[in-house]
Amino acid sequence: MFRLFAVFFLLCSLLSPAVAQQAADTPRAETGGAQTLNDILLRQNAQKVDDEFRRSAVGDPDAAAQITAPLGTLGGQSDPELWRALRYNTADVQTQSRGPAATTLIQDGGMWWLEFRQGPLLTYGAGLLGGTLVLLALFYLIRGRIRIEGEKTGRTITRFGGVERFGHWLLASSFLILGATGLISLFGRKVLIPTFGHEAFSTVAIGTKWVHNNISWAFIVALIIIFVFWVGHNLPDRTDLFWLKKGGGIFGGGHPPAKKFNAGQKLIFWSVIVLGSSISVSGLSLLFPFEFHMFGATFAKLNAWGVTGWFGF
Repeated sequence: MFRLFAVFFLLCSLLSPAVAQQAADTPRAETGGAQTLNDILLRQNAQKVDDEFRRSAVGDPDAAAQITAPLGTLGGQSDPELWRALRYNTADVQTQSRGPAATTLIQDGGMWWLEFRQGPLLTYGAGLLGGTLVLLALFYLIRGRIRIEGEKTGRTITRFGGVERFGHWLLASSFLILGATGLISLFGRKVLIPTFGHEAFSTVAIGTKWVHNNISWAFIVALIIIFVFWVGHNLPDRTDLFWLKKGGGIFGGGHPPAKKFNAGQKLIFWSVIVLGSSISVSGLSLLFPFEFHMFGATFAKLNAWGVTGWFGF
C-alpha cells in the first residue's frame, strides 16, 4: 500500500509542472474556457478584455437560432450559447419586421458614451458652463457698456435688410431654445428628477425632445440664410489685424476702424458656421440614423480602439 501511495505522489509531482504551465498558457484553463473573475474585474474597470473565448463558444449558429421553449417569468429554456450568438451577431435570426435593426437584439456598443455622459461630461460640462457665465458677468461688471464717441447725430444708416434681420433673430431664438431643451436632456435626470419626480420629468423630457427635434429645422434654415448673406463680408482683411491689436477698443481707447463686420464678429461668424454646421449634420444623423449613417464607421472604430480608456473610466 505504501508503494502505491509513493507512486501516486511521484506521478502528481511530475504532472503538476505541466498543469501549471498549461494554466499559465491558457488563462481560463481552470474554468474550462469560461470567463474568470479577472475578466469581470477588467470589464468593470473599462479595460480591454480578449473575448474570443466567448465569441467562439456559440455552438452551431443554425441550431442556436432555434428556440424550442420560450423564456418566461416562471423559467424555460436558457441557452447561453444562443445568447452569445445573439450578442456577437452570429445567430441566424429571422423576424417579420423589416427594419434596419430588426435582427440586432443585443447592442452594447454605446455603453462607453453613456458612462462618459453620466460622469466626466456631466461634471466638467456643468463646471464649464457655469464658469463661462461667471466670467461673462464679471467682464460686464468690470468693463460695463461701451459708449460711442461724441453725441448722437440723429442720422440713421440701414446696415441690414429685412431678410438679414429675420435670419439673425431666427438663428438666435432657435439657438436659445435648442440650448435650453438640450440642457434638460443632458442634465435633467440628475437635476429635475430629484426635484419634481420621475413622472413629471417624463412629461417634460418628451415635450422638450419634440421641441428640440422640430426647432432644429429653423436653426438649419437660419444658418443657411446668414451664410449666404454675410459670407462675403466676413472674409479676413488688413483692418482685422489692427482691430485685434487694440482688442476691439479695450486697449488704447476708442473704436478701431472696421468694415461691415469687425474681426471679433468675423470670428464669431465662422465659429457659428463651422460648429453650427457640424451640430446640424450630427443632428440629422441622430434623427435619421439609417438614412444618414455618416458617423457609423467612425464610432465603430472608436469602440474597437477601446476609446473608453481615453476618458479614464
